[in-house]
Amino acid sequence: MFGGAGVLVRVGVCRDACGNSGSALLIARDFVMPLHTLLLEDHKTVFPVTLSQVQAAIHKLASPSGPTFLNLKDDGGNWAQAGGTNGRYRVEIRDVYGEGFQHWMAALPGCTDRTETVVYYRNRCIENEHPYRQCPLNATVANVLGLNDVMVILTEYWATGLRSAKYSWDDVSRDWIKEDVAQNGTGIKVIKPKSKKGSIE
Repeated sequence: MFGGAGVLVRVGVCRDACGNSGSALLIARDFVMPLHTLLLEDHKTVFPVTLSQVQAAIHKLASPSGPTFLNLKDDGGNWAQAGGTNGRYRVEIRDVYGEGFQHWMAALPGCTDRTETVVYYRNRCIENEHPYRQCPLNATVANVLGLNDVMVILTEYWATGLRSAKYSWDDVSRDWIKEDVAQNGTGIKVIKPKSKKGSIE
């Protein structure tokens, strides 16, 4: 394996349709590990965030009195976020292209149950309409993930800036067209932590 900065190059053996073999230069792709800012409810913003800090933040979501939301954002405006409580979470990723975007919601692979359900989050409702940790996020059963799923998706996103191939992804971009969609429960509003209670570690 060799290559310039950010380029993964391998020399491999290829076989054609008839089974003939020969060497080939395989260029995986230009790859630069993205730097992310971590926004964790009720915590200080961290940039650049390390893998261990991301893992620690995700573990904090499991606490019955801890944060209920986290967001990883790169300098291009792309982000991944998770929100939820009580072992029920929803994960979203937004891919930004210039002034446009695609917005994705993770779903359990192979789960076809699209019965509507709700995931709850937020330690403090920004509209003062819901009790502690009871702001609703609409989802389907397939979109309700466990903490281990959150860990897989967000640590892969931290490392690659891409959606995990281990999960299905629903394109929910149309739900974000209206500016007030976050208030209607169909998307997690990007959080801007107000209090700075403690560090992540």
